[in-house]
Amino acid sequence: MSRIKKILGSLVTVLLFKTYIAFFATILVFLYLANFVVYQAVLIVFSINENSFITIVILGFFSLSFIASILLGRKRYNFFTRVYSIISMVWMGFFAYFLIASFIYIIEFAYIGDSSRHFALILFGLTTLVGIYGLFHAKKLIIKEVIVGLPNLSEVWKGRKVVLICDLHIGQINGKNFVESVVEKLKQISPDIVLIGGDLFDGSSAQGVLNCIVPFSSLSIPLGIYFVTGNHEVYGNSDLLLEAVKKAGIKTLHDEKVVIDGLQIVGVDYKTTTKELDFKNVLINIQIERNIPSILLKHEPSHIGVAEQAGISMQMSGHTHKAQQWPLEYFAKMAYGRFENGLNQLGKTQVYTTSGVGTWGPPLRVGTDSEIVVFTFK
Repeated sequence: MSRIKKILGSLVTVLLFKTYIAFFATILVFLYLANFVVYQAVLIVFSINENSFITIVILGFFSLSFIASILLGRKRYNFFTRVYSIISMVWMGFFAYFLIASFIYIIEFAYIGDSSRHFALILFGLTTLVGIYGLFHAKKLIIKEVIVGLPNLSEVWKGRKVVLICDLHIGQINGKNFVESVVEKLKQISPDIVLIGGDLFDGSSAQGVLNCIVPFSSLSIPLGIYFVTGNHEVYGNSDLLLEAVKKAGIKTLHDEKVVIDGLQIVGVDYKTTTKELDFKNVLINIQIERNIPSILLKHEPSHIGVAEQAGISMQMSGHTHKAQQWPLEYFAKMAYGRFENGLNQLGKTQVYTTSGVGTWGPPLRVGTDSEIVVFTFK
């Protein structure tokens, strides 16, 4: 029996390995072809004679950099990994708009020819400006104030500030200086309680990245700081990440609740709630009291109906980033519908999905904000 288990285990490992290889190979082929489109548009615009060797080097570098920088940054955190990540991710952000501009230009060039060169220069100039705007806008932290009502809420909560922050993605790009800026904003807000809705880290378990969370230890929040895991905590060494969170004075809620002055704060892990049935069982085990108001802290705004059936008063989530860059938000809307961003409601359950504080991948925001959400109760 043990031999059969070993054989089955080996087969599963091989299949998973092949799946990962196929997945990354698909991404690399797509990135190579997409970079090739941009490269060809640039050659046409600037009348450059193509050099096959240079083409291979340039396209290979930009195609591999996105994935390579992520994999490299999982275990290392130093000057080289940070610079490499910044270059790779900034290019990906600009590349999204260059790709759109290239398609427009190549299609237009096919019909008009050389006379469209000035149009191309304007087109690429505008997309470059959009990218630059996105870089600066992503660093601007917006404080968004939201007023909500919760049934049966104790009078003591009226006037208190509940702060929600999600998706800081502390890592190669969002380092200690970024964390310090977030902490400084929190000190200015002076909240009564802080809720962190997952993806605090970007998936790296490097010691340098873990040290970036230290500024949180300087906060003095009357009712505490509470955290639930997101998908990026699963990508790294969860034990090391959660230990760093604990040392920073942050309490992690592992499929559990705390009751503070008559308000249930319910926190669920990402990996135990991705499937609807598992999520339902988690909420059953937590034993939520329906006659007491509750806030559910869940990283992904999915399976809202389960939360509503369990009697949750309000769910707070992140994860979507509102796709960070226009027009990608339409894909997020396809995945999460009206719960993709902002305040919405299903039955008696209110749902707020924040676009997040930090960025994943390209450090750009176009059409979205880096937001810290402050809730007050009416």
